[in-house]
Amino acid sequence: MSRTSSLAIATAAATAASLLAPIAHADTVQLESGAATWNMKASFLKYIQAPFVAGTITASEGAEKVVEGGKVTNFSFPVNTAGTKLDNNGNGTIDLDGAVRVEGHHGAMDIQLSDLKLLINGTEGILQADYVRTGAMPGNETTTSTGDDKPIMTFTVPNSVATDKAGEQSFTFTPTTVTEDGEIIFESYKKGDVLDDGTVGLTLKYSEKKDDAPSGTQTPGGAKTPAPQTGSGSSTGAVVAAVVAVLAALGIGGALISGLIPGFKLPL
Repeated sequence: MSRTSSLAIATAAATAASLLAPIAHADTVQLESGAATWNMKASFLKYIQAPFVAGTITASEGAEKVVEGGKVTNFSFPVNTAGTKLDNNGNGTIDLDGAVRVEGHHGAMDIQLSDLKLLINGTEGILQADYVRTGAMPGNETTTSTGDDKPIMTFTVPNSVATDKAGEQSFTFTPTTVTEDGEIIFESYKKGDVLDDGTVGLTLKYSEKKDDAPSGTQTPGGAKTPAPQTGSGSSTGAVVAAVVAVLAALGIGGALISGLIPGFKLPL
């Protein structure tokens, strides 16, 4: 047998074997639950709770206040698993439930945030929200600013949030950076300001994904008939048939083809 024929045989056999071998998918787990935390800015929350500010802090719709030493230090938001879409690289949108409201200075500052989301794109992260910001400086007329699905803080994602196994993973993103809408909301902080004590946290819990693929039809006698092959299975069969045809054209017998290609059987 010539070297060219041998090379063709080896290549064709390797191709068919790789197609017939079980495919390992990363998509074997599903998001079961999760939570995100955000402290706005540690010194800001501390300021709101100072006696002279006369502030109030409210968490609702699933969001909770995290209290330490009698003071609110953080907010926790449940992950909405149905609305969360992440690809195998951990990029996408993490939907959060809950709303928060911070008021101070007897109505001169009123910040309402809802529909929060974390947007992940490689090493870039964005905290997005709907907001209503009402307030006025002493002696000025009260104004109201609103935003829908606006980026209010950005942060760096040093490690991928993707996973291919069941279990819990936790991430901490510090510092955060103020966006244009973040400046509108907080006023005291300007676009581009890096908040060294601003932190976004994230915990995701994955469980084994159930296989919902059809496994065949039960017959009255108790035997199962195989489920029909569609999609990639049909394509794989067509490619294998083409490879077998190439081997046959090279003069390779059926017995040898059976040995070269796992799973190939001679027709009866």
